[in-house]
Amino acid sequence: MFINTISRRQKRLLLVLMDVGISALALWIALALRRTTFAPDYWGNYPWMVLAMTAVRIPAFTLVGLYKSMLRLPNQQLVVQTLQGVAISTLAFGAAVFMMRLQGVPRSVLLLEPFIATTLIIASREILQRVARHLTRDGKKVEPVLIYGAGSAGLQLAQALAYSTEMRPVAFLDDEPSKWGIRMAELDVYPPARITKLVEKHGIKKALLAAPASDASHRRQMIEMLKGAGLSILEVPNFLDLVRGEQSVADLAEVPVEDLLGRSAVLPDDNLLRKVIPGHSVMVTGAGGSIGSELCRQVAALGPSQLVLFEINEYALYRIEMQLHELYPDLKVAAVLGSVLDEGRLENTFKRFRVESVYHAAAYKHVPLVEQNPIEGVRNNAIGTFTAARAAVRAGVSSFLFVSTDKAVRPCNVMGASKRLAELAVLLVDEEAKKAQAKLASPQISTRFTVVRFGNVLDSAGSVVPLFRRQIASGGPVTVTDPNVMRYFMTIPEAAQLVVQASAMGCSGEVYLLDMGEPVRVLDLANRMVELATRGTGREIPIKFTGLRQGEKLVEELLVDPRRTESTSHPKIFKALESGSDSSTMTRLLAQLEAALDKGALPAVYGILENLVEGYQRPDCAKDVLNRESSSYSFTGEEDTPPVKSAVAE
Repeated sequence: MFINTISRRQKRLLLVLMDVGISALALWIALALRRTTFAPDYWGNYPWMVLAMTAVRIPAFTLVGLYKSMLRLPNQQLVVQTLQGVAISTLAFGAAVFMMRLQGVPRSVLLLEPFIATTLIIASREILQRVARHLTRDGKKVEPVLIYGAGSAGLQLAQALAYSTEMRPVAFLDDEPSKWGIRMAELDVYPPARITKLVEKHGIKKALLAAPASDASHRRQMIEMLKGAGLSILEVPNFLDLVRGEQSVADLAEVPVEDLLGRSAVLPDDNLLRKVIPGHSVMVTGAGGSIGSELCRQVAALGPSQLVLFEINEYALYRIEMQLHELYPDLKVAAVLGSVLDEGRLENTFKRFRVESVYHAAAYKHVPLVEQNPIEGVRNNAIGTFTAARAAVRAGVSSFLFVSTDKAVRPCNVMGASKRLAELAVLLVDEEAKKAQAKLASPQISTRFTVVRFGNVLDSAGSVVPLFRRQIASGGPVTVTDPNVMRYFMTIPEAAQLVVQASAMGCSGEVYLLDMGEPVRVLDLANRMVELATRGTGREIPIKFTGLRQGEKLVEELLVDPRRTESTSHPKIFKALESGSDSSTMTRLLAQLEAALDKGALPAVYGILENLVEGYQRPDCAKDVLNRESSSYSFTGEEDTPPVKSAVAE
């Protein structure tokens, strides 16, 4: 236990003393070989030779970093640093012998000693490493593990676990035939077909997946094979996190559920990402939400001149502001509390911070909650977006992007209908702004409006993934509404990057979508998560079907008309060729909607939604809500129309 109890400085001193002894021994052996006797008669100059050698060798070893990582240097790095240190010190020693004019020193010693010293130093480190590893574990029961991936990440992982008191790597698995049968980091590399024999031989119950650069489909195949062998799985971080310094290769985590969806992440176009953000004043509404906060992080990383966070929730605003200050201490960040329904507050904020680009992510997104609170849902999502777009035009904002959802396509719930209505409101403001600009004698650049529509976002607030995780952690049951429910899925970073890239594309008044691959059956996702969590534990977690919720569809759509699409400069982003409603009708009905919302007239609200949003019909359960409403206001089309308010200020 001696090595484990002494301090780092004492360990370094021990290594220095050991290297002094090795240098003295190497010199003596070199002299003995030169004189062909183990007792060469060379005592006169020998002490001076040892003094000269150690005087240059220890500083040389320090210079090349041989004492920095103590006994935990990877073998390859140990050899390289030892060779560098010995070469430098030998050259310096030769110069010292010449300057000290030591007579009779055989030149062959300068050739023999480096090889002897290098061999002894590497051997001594190897012996000490083995002793330290044995003493570190000190008889503790260390779990044998299998590392899948004998690349650079796998090698670093094996070296990082060499002194672990919890895990002991016993072998590598790798798909590359050229690596089979060789030994790396003191571990043999085997083909995946040997996994069953390895598991039985070593009693392995856990595998470490060290393939951060592999694509999603390949990683899924590896995961399925490891699961088939009855192993629980941990994974090393991806290389982007390693390069950013956010994680180290030894930071293992449960396999992220997005790896089980069978779709590779859509890579961003760096040119698009950097087209509209660097050096500009940018504002994100709903900055504290799942999408909004990730948007803030993505925007901050691209170097805006300042970032304005607009959020109604005080704690959510505080949290994202603190996070951005920690990640980007030099970034100018402004935190603004406010509602998107407050047009004056929005316009003043745009002007005060000279906002050039707006990412409008503020919305109520939880389908059942909005279904139960339709007045506030429609007010916040539709009127809030309409209000923000009008304020952007008045303040002279250059770019306004609205974050929408696939639930806006032929919706059967209020949330989706309110988001579709918000899309139409943005297109209306865009059309009205263009008309106003056309009337000006010297038209200036008008606000460019863009809509981005995508499917479910993994791990966002209210999504199924965190719900499933909580249910699994509590022992179940895991609740799925219907065995045939299917959804499109994407990661939060993908969604945020899509938003930023779309804001740099095309002309004003366009709707963009992401190629999200094939939809995923939610039941399959639940089964995979349960299987990963319970593999090797003996636990059983049931899955319970609860029936479709109010306003929920079996399969979501991304396009109002699937035949009307157009490709863009990004291979995974395409444009929907959709148009808004008649501007005069839209303006009149939006004015009626605002009046109905102010009066709490739910029948009128439902009527306007049915009139403006293709495919929407109030659900049968809405009758119960309507029966509880006591209002004389009703939607009558042309009658009782409040004064029409223009989308754009004159």
